[in-house]
Amino acid sequence: MIAGLSAAERIEATTVLLAAFAVAEDVTVTADMRVSEKDAADLLGYAPGHLKNLRQEGRGPVSYQRGVGGSRVSYRLTDLSAWIEAGREGAGNDI
Repeated sequence: MIAGLSAAERIEATTVLLAAFAVAEDVTVTADMRVSEKDAADLLGYAPGHLKNLRQEGRGPVSYQRGVGGSRVSYRLTDLSAWIEAGREGAGNDI
């Protein structure tokens, strides 16, 4: 589904997949498409502590100091998607 798409199209496709998975897993998603740090970690397949460490080291996805569902930190699904696609093998600098 992702191969052959532009960077923007890959990010959009990944965002759609993350949103669908979030709905299927009953994750709280705000109107502006943000999720808690724990839910973001779950969507990425990481332990919450690992995502927190990546954030604190400046190597994680863009985060927000506006919490969701009791969390003090949140992530937009689009930012998670952009971060995923930026780490794509052979992605180059097209994002």
